Amino acid sequence: MRLRSRILPVSILVLAFFAAVFLLAPRSEANNSFQDPPAPPAGGGQEQPQGPTGRPTPSTDPRPYDRVITKEAKTDEGVFKIHTIKDKIYYEIPKSELDKEFLWVSQIARTTLGVGYGGQAAGNRVVKWERKGNRILLRNISYDVVADPKLPVSRAVHAANNDTIIMAFNIEAFGKDDAAVIDATRLFTSEVTEFSARTRLRARGFDATRSFIEKTKSFPTNIEVEVSQTYTSPPDLTPAGGGGGPQPQPNPFAQGMRAGTNATVVMHYSMVKLPENPMMPRLFDYRVGYFSIRKYDYGMDEQRAAERRFITRWRLEKKDPNAAISEPVKPIVYYVDPATPAKWVAWIKKGIEDWQPAFEAAGFKNAIIAKEAPSKEEDPNWDPEDARYSVIRYLPSTIENASGPHVSDPRTGEILESDIQYYHNVMNLLRAWSFIQVGPLDARFKKLPLPDDLMGRLVEYVVAHEVGHTLGFQHNMKASGTYPVDKLRDIQWLKTMSHTPTLMDYSRFNYTAQPEDNIPLEQLIPQIGPYDKWATMWGYKPIPGARTPDDEKKTLDDWAREQDSKPYLRFSTAGSEGSDPGENTEAVGDGDAVAST
Repeated sequence: MRLRSRILPVSILVLAFFAAVFLLAPRSEANNSFQDPPAPPAGGGQEQPQGPTGRPTPSTDPRPYDRVITKEAKTDEGVFKIHTIKDKIYYEIPKSELDKEFLWVSQIARTTLGVGYGGQAAGNRVVKWERKGNRILLRNISYDVVADPKLPVSRAVHAANNDTIIMAFNIEAFGKDDAAVIDATRLFTSEVTEFSARTRLRARGFDATRSFIEKTKSFPTNIEVEVSQTYTSPPDLTPAGGGGGPQPQPNPFAQGMRAGTNATVVMHYSMVKLPENPMMPRLFDYRVGYFSIRKYDYGMDEQRAAERRFITRWRLEKKDPNAAISEPVKPIVYYVDPATPAKWVAWIKKGIEDWQPAFEAAGFKNAIIAKEAPSKEEDPNWDPEDARYSVIRYLPSTIENASGPHVSDPRTGEILESDIQYYHNVMNLLRAWSFIQVGPLDARFKKLPLPDDLMGRLVEYVVAHEVGHTLGFQHNMKASGTYPVDKLRDIQWLKTMSHTPTLMDYSRFNYTAQPEDNIPLEQLIPQIGPYDKWATMWGYKPIPGARTPDDEKKTLDDWAREQDSKPYLRFSTAGSEGSDPGENTEAVGDGDAVAST
């Protein structure tokens, strides 16, 4: 009531003031008549267009190149030229790159304590640059609905899926071969909805006055830009928010911004050219646990809107197509974050390359490689946020977890890069799990802290699991219920089959084994199992002669039917179409949970 009683008289006064001004204004013919524009400035010259105030408006016509890209410009050559002049950046876009599709990847590179983590993904989308007269448009491309462009229905699909304009730019000048020069600064120093980290940070505002470009780099197929951006979260003054009373102490490892705080984050934006020769996609099958992309294809000859799903996978092609096992033309490479404590580096590399036997089942040798990040002397341009590189990111966090996201081409499902999030405190979880579940089976578990060689092996296990996700694999929660319980104490079985058919289950350490079984450490920890090898074969093995995804369908179905005679190859997980009561988690031998426990 106090607030309303103070505001009401002011509003009445304001209305009265404007009413008085209106009433006092003279109503003569002169005031309503058209006035001639002022004469052009002396000295001749072209007459300038007039704005609403009668002043000349700035011309939007392109200017001479050397008046825009001056001698003080610092230029970086790449897929686009990037010119830096003081606090502005200009993109010089070749005609050949207009209307080409790029994947725009947004990541948090560095952050304020308590507001997310460096290395976290903030989104990705397909974009293209398009010229319209003397303007360049940055458009968002969606592949949710498609149709063969040769079919009449493609017109309706195009009309229903018009590409959104993210931002429009005036062409400032033209470079060599009619390359358009634009001022791209505000693309990064203002809040652009499609690229904003607001949702990830749980922010409520953006302050452009505290946002600026840190660095830019152009490469032959990609552009990398780092920007300091300041997000705000004004105080919550509602009674539920506590008003001006004492606020709780901040949690330094919370995921989002608190009311009444600001956060300056360094955002890393990668714009990577999508393959001009798209990979042939492989059809999804709910019997095999791959992540997938989906789209509605209105060009299919079905009496409905047909959903098409394709698995996400890396592009692997044999150097020798006729060899049963060949090295790939381009292997999958993961780098270890240079911020990783040195004693865990070798174990993380081993967790990456644990998947090599699975790819051998698909016909590839050395398909997945682990590397340490190069030093500044070895490669001054290497950057973990560069979307050309897949990195195991080491994050300082009390979160007891790790995650394995990946970025894929929405046209085909081709995985283009991944940044695995490895949180420091997952070691605390591993220590607790192993001590409780298999403490009696190895003397090294009986004393805390665990020795480095033992903790390293547990780190390897976590990394291998997350790498599996980035190869395209979902969890397979059904797997741990498909082995006979007595086999989990059989050392010969365990050597070849592991105690769960897949590393992608939530079956942890083999607590079914007993001290008298004398099971070694390697058979107590989940390994690459028969399902992993079989599923890798199903998703990655080339099918000679196939020219379209539908050409592969019969072969893929024949492979999937191997599950009929081998139940341990079956897949199901929470949310999958084939989900069933066998999807128990955090259990070993859950086909007979009583006997196992």
